[in-house]
Amino acid sequence: MNSTLNHAGGNSRRVSIMIGCLALLTALAALWPVYRAFLNIEIDINEGWNAYYADAAMGRMPLYPSAHQLIANNYPPLSFYIVGGLGKLIGDPVLAGRLLSLAAVLVIAWGVFRAVRLLGGDATSAGIGALFFGATMCRFFTGYVGMDDPHLLAQAVMTVGFVAFLQARSRDRGYALPILLMVVAGFIKHNVVVMPLTAMIWLGINRPRQMVKSALLAAFAIVLGFALCYLAFGPDFFSNLRSPRAYMLKHAIGAIGHLQWIVVGLAAWAYVGITRRSDPDIRFCNLLNTLGLVMFFVQKTGDGVAYNAQFELVFGVSIATGLAFAHAPDLPLARRWPPEKLQFILLLAICLRLVASERLEPVKLLVAPGFHAEIAAREAAMSATVARLRNIPGDATCFCTLASYRSGKPFSVDPFYVNEQIFTGHLPPDVITKRIAAGKLTVVDADPLMHW
Repeated sequence: MNSTLNHAGGNSRRVSIMIGCLALLTALAALWPVYRAFLNIEIDINEGWNAYYADAAMGRMPLYPSAHQLIANNYPPLSFYIVGGLGKLIGDPVLAGRLLSLAAVLVIAWGVFRAVRLLGGDATSAGIGALFFGATMCRFFTGYVGMDDPHLLAQAVMTVGFVAFLQARSRDRGYALPILLMVVAGFIKHNVVVMPLTAMIWLGINRPRQMVKSALLAAFAIVLGFALCYLAFGPDFFSNLRSPRAYMLKHAIGAIGHLQWIVVGLAAWAYVGITRRSDPDIRFCNLLNTLGLVMFFVQKTGDGVAYNAQFELVFGVSIATGLAFAHAPDLPLARRWPPEKLQFILLLAICLRLVASERLEPVKLLVAPGFHAEIAAREAAMSATVARLRNIPGDATCFCTLASYRSGKPFSVDPFYVNEQIFTGHLPPDVITKRIAAGKLTVVDADPLMHW
């Protein structure tokens, strides 16, 4: 008996060491997006786009442009008021959006922690789920973490509503507030849909009358929101929201490889989800992740849809990872190996997957002096492009929209919107070249160094 206890104690120490390693890797991965948020570089073409519309929400131009313009805003309005308001306080809407993105990751990680606890996990397993989410996002999705874009902000608000729903589920009362919070999140970004679908389907299966009440409340809130948007912005709100986009199945097929970044969590969910499916909390998690997988592939059929289509799946898989750790003693494999060994293997696999990446910016930031010289060169390239744009008379644009925004030039051309309009037959292919030939627009080539 003593040797068995000593062996279990050794495994527990190994598990503790691996939890420490996961926490360290999470902190190291977060270092780069936090540092980069304060740099004068473009993280993504969306940053300038969002900054223009954050200014629009503060009154500098119409938030929803008219149909004859070569720009459009196909996002709901709330994020622009939030980012624009914070931008006025700190003096820069781009930095405001980046800081909100970083804060959103923390809120969603908290949501993972609370969800694991509410679905039966202990504090340790909840912490592992939260660390898995934070590490995965900061390591593999650096194009969005700390970038001025409303998706993570919307998902953070949706997560708060979802956690409130789980609390209401545990008490079987108080569903109204969670539903309203999820509707609010939809008016920040409208494609964060997995969590509210999960809530509604679960209610439909287990509490049909409550589902009808919740659906009516959500419908009323959505219609009221749209009515307020119509009163505030007129019919341009709806025409912008319906901006055409091409859809192709090959985009979704090509996105299968994107699952590699959460493959450990997916495997843990698949095993626990099947072997522990008699547990109502595991069935709820299965519903969340099944919908997450389906909506990931559905959204990826859209042209220009980026990695953010996967973020609700990352959220759900992180919850499943925490629950897999918690359920280790009850798994069929626990008949052959001690639960601590299963937990150790899970944590080891997570850490190895985090290390196995070509993204070395966090390490370079700490140990490579030449990396800081590269950062300075990229910031200088941005400043030079901004100066060139500022010195051109009349309308000028750069397909690095952040440089156009920093130069003070009006937002006159949205490259993605124009391309989609041309592809879907709503604009002629020479719409830009005609403006350039007529002297109404100057296009400045972007220095590739200024984009990260």
